[in-house]
Amino acid sequence: METRTFRTHLRALAWDIHRPDPILVGNRGEVVRIQKDEILRLNPNTKHNLRAVSVNPTNNSALIVGNVGTALLLTEDGNFRRLSTLTTENLRAVAWNPKGDLALIAGNNGALMKYHDNRIETIDDGRANLRDISWQHASDQALVTSNCFAEEFIPSPNLFTYETKSDALTAVNEGRSDLIGVDWRPDDAYALVLGYDVVWHNGLIAKFHENTMSSIKFENNRVYPVAVRWDPKGKAAAIATATTQAGTGNGQLSLWDGESFSALYSSSEFFFSRLSWTPDGSKLAGIASTDTRTFNC
Repeated sequence: METRTFRTHLRALAWDIHRPDPILVGNRGEVVRIQKDEILRLNPNTKHNLRAVSVNPTNNSALIVGNVGTALLLTEDGNFRRLSTLTTENLRAVAWNPKGDLALIAGNNGALMKYHDNRIETIDDGRANLRDISWQHASDQALVTSNCFAEEFIPSPNLFTYETKSDALTAVNEGRSDLIGVDWRPDDAYALVLGYDVVWHNGLIAKFHENTMSSIKFENNRVYPVAVRWDPKGKAAAIATATTQAGTGNGQLSLWDGESFSALYSSSEFFFSRLSWTPDGSKLAGIASTDTRTFNC
């Protein structure tokens, strides 16, 4: 296992499709490429905190989103283009669909939009803070996770499906857990959804299949799962945790093979926000920071 230290609070990463170079984004407009042993800092011309990045699977461009409605397109030739989102909400997640012709962007207070044909359009019916996005590999449907309470503690669905053809967002689960991370298994047999119960502060990891969630048993007391990513072959899912406040949990990285968990890393100081596998599944990378908390992942 290799560890690298950066000067800025990084929040997310994604791997290039055609070369083994990860893109990392973080606070104060930080955008970094790692090329072998060299750290290359790019200039996106923004100082807003950047929170998520997704690489287009067809052309290797990347969408980057962040606070105050920030959305950037990083082209294949390394140039940045600012996109108009018509919102000032903090954007937390972005994901290209498998075809590479549409990307979903999600953020606070139900902010949800799609990027296609070089423009961004708003999608209605989100409520609370939306946290993560995962597309099915063989369909035009995505899962979107959400907090379970909207403004002023108004109950909200914590899991939605988005259908490209109908352009509709539909609630498929409610409960008292903030659902934070989600990822479909590569064969689309089921998705792993995770978060934590906001009342008892117990972690939740569940399978989602045919609009039904079934919990996976694990030692969940004061454990806060925030990120999940399947390896490209679907043999194991990497799951990482953060904490609500220092002293109440560890930053942990584990693999789940469908039956049991195996620990890879644990720290009482560093807490995870995002995970990403290389396209061939040979490497797994995670972003962790002393400043990461479950509410700001």
